[in-house]
Amino acid sequence: MKYTLAVIWLMLFSTLAMAQDRVKIGFIDVQRAISESQSGKRARDKFQAQIKKVETDLLKEKQELERLKSELDKKGPLLKEDERRNMEVDLQKRAVNYQRAMGDVQQELRQKEGEMTADILKELEKIVNEVGKAEKFTLILERSQILYSDQAIDITNKVIEVYNSRTKSK
Repeated sequence: MKYTLAVIWLMLFSTLAMAQDRVKIGFIDVQRAISESQSGKRARDKFQAQIKKVETDLLKEKQELERLKSELDKKGPLLKEDERRNMEVDLQKRAVNYQRAMGDVQQELRQKEGEMTADILKELEKIVNEVGKAEKFTLILERSQILYSDQAIDITNKVIEVYNSRTKSK
């Protein structure tokens, strides 16, 4: 039994060794390619500018809410019951609107980020296919799915280089 198992292992390894001459495997770190490419950097800068603008707008509303709450805390006991209740209702409505606005903005930003990334990914996929065909790769994997690999098979820099050269010409 041990002899048979050893022969099977020997045959398997010799088959893999022969096939290794014809198999060429590479990988790409897609996240790195997106973040280090010129288009990715421009998209990230544009996205950060959008975030800052939204944060500024939301901060103003938050400060106004805090001011109204402080005013209610100070003047509330001195106001008539109807006036105090009206201020509380107004404050509560504004707080709810603020929360909704925050949720809407977060969803909108996630969507915009996804759209920007999707455009870059489409181009990267075309380039990976071209590099794979030109350099006769049998298989190109995404880095996040690999537990270990030799860095010599990383084609990320080459893909970024090709991608950047094409986006310059556009």
